[in-house]
Amino acid sequence: MFGSIFDLYYKTLDAIFMPIIKVMHPALAILVIAIIVSLIINLATKLLVDQERVAELKREIQEYQVKFKKMSKNPEMMQKLQEEQQKMMQLNAELMKMSLKPMVYTWVPIILIFIYLRHVYGFGGIYQELNPGWNGVVVYLPTILSKILFINFWHWLGSLIYKGGFKIVSNSALGWLGWYILCSFATSTVLRKVLGIK
Repeated sequence: MFGSIFDLYYKTLDAIFMPIIKVMHPALAILVIAIIVSLIINLATKLLVDQERVAELKREIQEYQVKFKKMSKNPEMMQKLQEEQQKMMQLNAELMKMSLKPMVYTWVPIILIFIYLRHVYGFGGIYQELNPGWNGVVVYLPTILSKILFINFWHWLGSLIYKGGFKIVSNSALGWLGWYILCSFATSTVLRKVLGIK
């Protein structure tokens, strides 16, 4: 039953994304998919979260933190600030609740996109079937960037979790997952500023 559901899911997304996957380098195709997913997530955040309230909460919390820092050396003032701490905890809880609200609607689609990308770019996936000599590398990062992003650590962590499949060919190489995460982070950051998300 689940097999037929996933077959239908793969066929549906293949119909949408296969024209991109066949003509574009994996790095560009994954970037396009990351932009689409980030746009959907950020639009959901923009529509589901009261941005003015978020800005207000962040401002109040920041003001409290500044006040707390200034008064931390004065025991009498610290007592007064501790009374306000309960209010700040409530504001933090409200802010957390607001930031988690879009995840209720976007978490499942994100997981489904990961499953689809693995179906396409994972070991034995569609892209490897179309390009049998492909070694799983989507992009090679400049050495300095790979050191800043701790690519060696992520390769090591991945080797613990994922056995078999593509081998690591370079300490600056990224496969589909690493490249998607990097693209998603970058595009989401830009889109949040463009859409005015607090």
